[in-house]
Amino acid sequence: MSRFVASVEQAGYGRLMVVGQIRLAVDAGHMLVILGSNGAGKTTTLRALMGQVQTTGRNIMLNGENLTALPTYLLAQRGVALVPDGARCFPSLSVLDNLRGAREAARVVRKLPDEDELLETVFSYFPFLRQRCASIAGTLSGGQRQMLAVGRALMMGPEALLLDEPSAGLAPKVVEELFEALAEIKSRSGCPIIMAEQNVGYASQIADSCTVLEEGQAVISGAMHDVMRHEKLRTAYLGL
Repeated sequence: MSRFVASVEQAGYGRLMVVGQIRLAVDAGHMLVILGSNGAGKTTTLRALMGQVQTTGRNIMLNGENLTALPTYLLAQRGVALVPDGARCFPSLSVLDNLRGAREAARVVRKLPDEDELLETVFSYFPFLRQRCASIAGTLSGGQRQMLAVGRALMMGPEALLLDEPSAGLAPKVVEELFEALAEIKSRSGCPIIMAEQNVGYASQIADSCTVLEEGQAVISGAMHDVMRHEKLRTAYLGL
């Protein structure tokens, strides 16, 4: 069974330390959500896990294998896929080429399912991508590009999926559609998922566990239903 375990100490940018110490562990078919306000350290945590920012300590274990020493691109090729914030894709390429390119990059190291099989899986989550295969990615709406970004990660056959604030800047209806797809991805893929989010309402509906960051420190951790009842979360983030 897939399991992703990671820890980070003192992550930041130059002399600016954003995250103190955090440890995350997720099993297959489960989702852990990192909650926190702007500037709490959510994005920095995910970037630190991928080796994109400096740390004083970092450990990455996937299915019992230590991947800590791998650079970012090899970490991705070994199955740790990050969907960064900002609905990033290659805007000048077609939707189909964006999806195909992600698989090509990942299959250098690992044997992946056939391209058609992966495409059908992505289309089952995001049907509009099939209809817009020939469209240039830059012509998609922000919400559609975000779904394409998730689809690109799925084309890599991830063994651990990291999502950085997927709902940021999206209309409520689009957020609802996206989280419905994420819930299905969690249940069908059998992939450990870590998601940084500010949308407590939607995140609480699909996440199994939660870590709340405040000024770079984990102040609450536990099962999602327990964290939602925690007085600090209710007062600081829900206004109750």
